[in-house]
Amino acid sequence: MYGRKQISEINQAHDDPSRSVMVWDLPLRLFHWSMVCVVTIAFITGYLAPDSWQNIHVIAGYALGCLLAFRIVWGFFGSYYSRFNTFPLSIRAIGEHLLSILRMSPIAHIGHNPVGAWVIIILLTLLTLLVLTGLVVLGGEEDLGPLASIINFKVGDFTEDIHEALSGILLGVISIHLLGVFVEVKIFRHPVLKAMISGRKPVAKDGEEQGHSYILRGSVLFLMVVGMVVFAGMKLNALPSQGARNIVALPEYKTECGDCHVPYHPSLLMAGGWRSIMRTLPDHYGEDASLENDMRVLIENFLTTNDALNFDTKVSHKIGRIETASNRMTDTKYWKKKHRKIEDIAFRHPSVGSKVNCNGCHKDAATGRFNDSNIHVPDGERK
Repeated sequence: MYGRKQISEINQAHDDPSRSVMVWDLPLRLFHWSMVCVVTIAFITGYLAPDSWQNIHVIAGYALGCLLAFRIVWGFFGSYYSRFNTFPLSIRAIGEHLLSILRMSPIAHIGHNPVGAWVIIILLTLLTLLVLTGLVVLGGEEDLGPLASIINFKVGDFTEDIHEALSGILLGVISIHLLGVFVEVKIFRHPVLKAMISGRKPVAKDGEEQGHSYILRGSVLFLMVVGMVVFAGMKLNALPSQGARNIVALPEYKTECGDCHVPYHPSLLMAGGWRSIMRTLPDHYGEDASLENDMRVLIENFLTTNDALNFDTKVSHKIGRIETASNRMTDTKYWKKKHRKIEDIAFRHPSVGSKVNCNGCHKDAATGRFNDSNIHVPDGERK
């Protein structure tokens, strides 16, 4: 830490390599800018992109997890200013720093200043929580990822609200971080951005270089951490899922009902809804779809045995278990919400045909999964 009299001397030194020290090592700088890119991608795919971009959002989440794993390890074994034990985290130091800013003569620090150090800790904590909650949501709602075998839908659905709340808080903290960088660079002329690119920071004449590049150690450690995370993820991802299960489609159901429309997955209705439909086939939404009694009973048994209550998928909860007077999935609030941005012309596209042809856009509709990553709306039809 430097006093106010040394600030001007530090500012004069920022273009003089002989009066600067290596503060941010290369692995730390690579982590920082990689984090900027990954978080930006996660923000775009989470807030702005359509649901079909889910795979990119998930990849960004996995990449974020690898980066955080490296940063946490590097916080204990990295170069001097990378270590958490060098962060000025005392409450008194925060007060002194904020007072010095109000006096327009901020106390200079070679590493993080007290406010910046706390922001970094909060950011790392929020990002870690976002990765963990994201894995829970992925496993519970989408029945994918390393937690799919142990997380049920209700837990995943509840955690989604937490995940979204954390992302909102993250945006607020990032805004504070950017504001701090703006104040440092534009108002007090501290070259913090240049330092995060070159790694070097100007110091007063009596400043000592306590940081090191640690390039080889950091690179090896980064690859080791990423390798372990990816290996563990692949092993966990191979575990059987809990919510979606494979069923053998009844051939008679596919032929008899598939002649007129898509043979819907049984999880799209509860048993009572299927019985109501199968027992009113002579007036099946305005058409006579009567079947021989034996055939009707056979198909009805297949549908009721594999109804929405026998699955723990997002669609079985959000659509299949929601009763409507018409027994139409298109009358549920969730269906309307998910399709509100789809223009009617998209449903009339040759590859779709109507709103009830799930297979036209959902490539995994026949399995009952309906994962967001498997949505393909005809080009040019999404608002």
